Amino acid sequence: MITVEKAEELIARELKVLPSEKLPFRQVVDRVLRETVSADRDLPPYNRVMMDGITLCSKAWMEGARKFEVEGTQFPGQPPLTLSNSNHCIKTMTGAVLPEGCNLVVPCEEFEQQGNLITVNAEFSAEKGRYLHKRGSDCSKGDELLKEGVQLGPKEIAMAVSCGKDSLSVTRKIKIRVIDTGDELIEAGKPVTDFQIRRSNAHALVAACTRMPFVEASSQHCPDEENVLNRAISESMESFDILLLCGGVSKGDRDLTPTILTQLGFEECFHWVSQWPGKPMWFGKHPTGALAFGLPGNPLSALTCFHRYVVNALYLIAGTESPVNPQVLLTDSITHNPPTTAFFPVSISRSKNGLLEAKPRRPRNSGDFTTIVNTDGFIQLPSGQTTFRAGFFAKLFPW
Repeated sequence: MITVEKAEELIARELKVLPSEKLPFRQVVDRVLRETVSADRDLPPYNRVMMDGITLCSKAWMEGARKFEVEGTQFPGQPPLTLSNSNHCIKTMTGAVLPEGCNLVVPCEEFEQQGNLITVNAEFSAEKGRYLHKRGSDCSKGDELLKEGVQLGPKEIAMAVSCGKDSLSVTRKIKIRVIDTGDELIEAGKPVTDFQIRRSNAHALVAACTRMPFVEASSQHCPDEENVLNRAISESMESFDILLLCGGVSKGDRDLTPTILTQLGFEECFHWVSQWPGKPMWFGKHPTGALAFGLPGNPLSALTCFHRYVVNALYLIAGTESPVNPQVLLTDSITHNPPTTAFFPVSISRSKNGLLEAKPRRPRNSGDFTTIVNTDGFIQLPSGQTTFRAGFFAKLFPW
């Protein structure tokens, strides 16, 4: 068996960023940007008034003027007016361009108006440039504002649109087919006997995939029949980037997945990892570029292997960095028999001093799905150590 670290390394070697596609900006939320976005002009592109009030010439103010006649109103989206008399002022709305001949903004709260005459409070502290969003103060034309590889959220989309982008180049969606095997699996809503279980792994994996907006996933169930599984994999590898095979990867008489994958041209990169749960995990690649992850059929093993290995791979294939796995503090001691790396479900809380704390929730076995319902993820405990005392820091992998 190889180590967890070696498995991670072998997977990373085979990952390639998928091609991009051009989409309208309304369709790229949470997708991965595949171009750089630069400012097409200074931002803001004009001296922008930031308060409703009046604008005037500071020279008149410095000479003692406190009463000003209104000679016009500057609204947002209109060309700048020009102040014709330094003893006059222009009413100016928030967001409007600073009128020509004006360099001082006085907010509404600082003056009184009677008819066409403005009287500024004597206590007002005049300061040129105050309440002004100056042209080019955010960025200059040509400045790079968004880098390739960023995941596009609301602020990134707003930035791109501000730079004149009505469409963006993003990584196309990763297409995943989940194939679960097992004669004992029955679809939800159908009658089930005492010697059968309901098909849940595939639905959990599809749900986990589709929580990432740059992924689209579907599932297919196969009985433990070699020709049926062979056909399902053969057809799927032509249309999907990644195959997630759930079950059939261990040493039983009907654990057919590794053999079939090899027969269909997949090159085995590894099989069996020194970890608990999920030792029988398989990973390989096909010359066409398709990748296959063979996940164990036990529910806890399948979901743990997915979040430990597949999630990171999907982010890298999409062309962006995977989320950071935070360090958490154990609240209770854990024992585990080496030499395998252990993945323990935990519930997360925050201590009074702000540290993330992890309370272990030991499952009964790798088929125990009920234990993890009220957990937030799992921690990775290194091999070669038996006891991990309260206060030990470990890396968290959220579900």
